[in-house]
Amino acid sequence: MKSKLSFIDLVIVGVMASVGFSLLLPAILRQRAAARNALCASNLKALGLAMHNYHAAFNQLPPGLGGTVGGEDDTCNQGRLGPIVGFTPFLEQQALWEKIANPYVSPKTGKRFPPMGPAPWFDAAEYDPWASAFSTLRCPDDMETQPETPKQEPIVVTTLAMPDLPPGAIDSTTLCNYVMCYGDGTYLMGEMIDINDVEAVNRVRAGMRGAFCGNQRMRFRDMLDGLSNTIGMSETISPGINDAKESHIAQGIKGLSLNPSLCLKTRDGDHADWWDVRRGSRWADGTLAISGFQTVLPPNSPTCLSDLGMEDPIASASSRHPGGVHALMLDGRVVFIGDSIDCGDPSQPGVSVGEDYARPGSPSPYGVWGALGTRASKEVLPNPNPDLKPVETGPVGNRNGQAQGNDPERRWATWTDRDGKHRLKARVNRIIDRETVELEDSRGILHRVPLNTLSDSSIVMAVTMYEMGLELKAAAKPE
Repeated sequence: MKSKLSFIDLVIVGVMASVGFSLLLPAILRQRAAARNALCASNLKALGLAMHNYHAAFNQLPPGLGGTVGGEDDTCNQGRLGPIVGFTPFLEQQALWEKIANPYVSPKTGKRFPPMGPAPWFDAAEYDPWASAFSTLRCPDDMETQPETPKQEPIVVTTLAMPDLPPGAIDSTTLCNYVMCYGDGTYLMGEMIDINDVEAVNRVRAGMRGAFCGNQRMRFRDMLDGLSNTIGMSETISPGINDAKESHIAQGIKGLSLNPSLCLKTRDGDHADWWDVRRGSRWADGTLAISGFQTVLPPNSPTCLSDLGMEDPIASASSRHPGGVHALMLDGRVVFIGDSIDCGDPSQPGVSVGEDYARPGSPSPYGVWGALGTRASKEVLPNPNPDLKPVETGPVGNRNGQAQGNDPERRWATWTDRDGKHRLKARVNRIIDRETVELEDSRGILHRVPLNTLSDSSIVMAVTMYEMGLELKAAAKPE
């Protein structure tokens, strides 16, 4: 006889299922949060590698602000380009760099732009490179606050050459979640100086004590505190649909450089004067208030401008990760820094020229956090420091920020055609009908290339990687 479940039995089963799900859900959420944290750290790791490759190529770091000056906003970039623009060739974005570094014609209006582009605030819909931020620049946690975009069909080409894509074909965002460290200075840290202005030059030399400094180019040899003790980059929350005021910038705060703690009061909700530009809103803009930070206020503090405007900011690192932010040390390590890190006395003025400020060469007044931001101030850090937690990033992520792991079929490799005219860094997706290899590049474009058009070494690599992938899949199947 078939037994039937009574109503009470069904209720018990439902309750048990609900309890089981409620116990399992927190673990799933924790795992997903941990995965997003790892992907964010992986992005910073990739940026650190690009930074080192840039330094190896040019024996210097890019300035915090660089570019061309002397024209209108559409004929020069007003010297406002940030370091990430220079990093693009080292982040598998050679095609984007070529667009920026060469004269560019807008496919929409036919307007011509000079090499290195217009001002970073120029209409990104007309100058496509400013609307081409790539996935390495976005924190997965922060991206969850952005409005969803319609899913697009993959772009397919039949050559290794990178196609000239129409605007918006892959991504049309201008946002960036990673910012440069300007040190622990507080007075006029965002100004663009005239090298003929002796007072301004002396002020910059005294106060800009970080790895990145306005118009100055730094070298690793300038980091006398040691690369492992100096922060190069961290995070910021960018504009989104659910972020309230986290990416807003308060302005008009008098006496800010003498008492940075005044900025902390703006998060109480009473402040009403906000700048119309927000943190992380323009990936190519090197302005400190938008794309930099100072190690003055604790992580996840507000960002503010004094009554002097954007040239006089106190910019803070921030993130959506609970309890702190990721930071990239100049030796390439990624660490997680808690909100509770020792920040000294944020009501004290920073180092600058003038009797009201700390004397040039003084140790940072902002504790361990301030010391980590300076490159050559000889502060003594506690060792080991409980506020710095190493982050395991694993392999550098792909275009979606996903770690590659050990799957040979999905490894990145450089592919060359038979004539040697084109080279492409991509990974194998599949081999079609034993005649065509499908490669996926860092922008998600599918290159379906006939095997007989590749160099001999690339053909061998394609077949080997594909067969290894099949063996792994077969081994993973249950018997």
